[in-house]
Amino acid sequence: MSPRVHVPPVDLRDLCEEHEHVLLWQVRGTSDVVVDGSPQELRHGWALWVPSGVHHSFTTHDGAVVLPTFFPAASTATTLARPTTVAVDDDLSTLLLAFVQSSYSIIRPRADLARQVLALLEEGPSAPTSLPVPVSGPARAVAEALRFNPGDERGVEELARSAHASARTVERSFLTETGMTLREWRIRIRMETAARLLRARTAPEAVAQRVGYTSGSAFRRVFKDRFGMTPSQYATSATRPGSALPRPVPAS
Repeated sequence: MSPRVHVPPVDLRDLCEEHEHVLLWQVRGTSDVVVDGSPQELRHGWALWVPSGVHHSFTTHDGAVVLPTFFPAASTATTLARPTTVAVDDDLSTLLLAFVQSSYSIIRPRADLARQVLALLEEGPSAPTSLPVPVSGPARAVAEALRFNPGDERGVEELARSAHASARTVERSFLTETGMTLREWRIRIRMETAARLLRARTAPEAVAQRVGYTSGSAFRRVFKDRFGMTPSQYATSATRPGSALPRPVPAS
């Protein structure tokens, strides 16, 4: 940073967002952060997820820049139940900038950027799936895109185009290599993800949005068809010690 530019330190104490999760992205420099009484240093290129209701304080150092982004707790489905520090790579950096752009300007991409941000924040070893995954390059690329973001709004044509293939080629590969149509595979990966989020005690309405359903009733109908119980019933069962949860089944 040029010597003529001066970004002074900022000291913020005893913060607590009751209705929003906060992501603190250290864009430049370092900050001293205290979350639930535990101190840590937040360095350039890292971000700290602070769930709603968690008390936190932070002090930026001279020349440091922190960019906060906010996620409404009531409508955000995530497995991030505790404060979590994540590295901000190029993909996450691009998504965060686009997310901020869409939050504070009229430049708003059609895609739900929050879903993709959450997917990257939660990303660790890939969550196991009971679904067969196609092996052909384009079909596998589409499958990985849908595993990453089950709520992806893109249709078959657009997904296939992103994998440099025709929709017919991708659909044929899914049917031949997984034994199910792309549409069925897509529904089942949505339901697997929904079940995982419900086990993390996320509100069913937020889960519906995360996995791509704009209608809560449509989500409930599909989920009950696959699991034999509603999302709310499944979430309640998940909180009972020793409760056996049903596994998804093909559509009836």
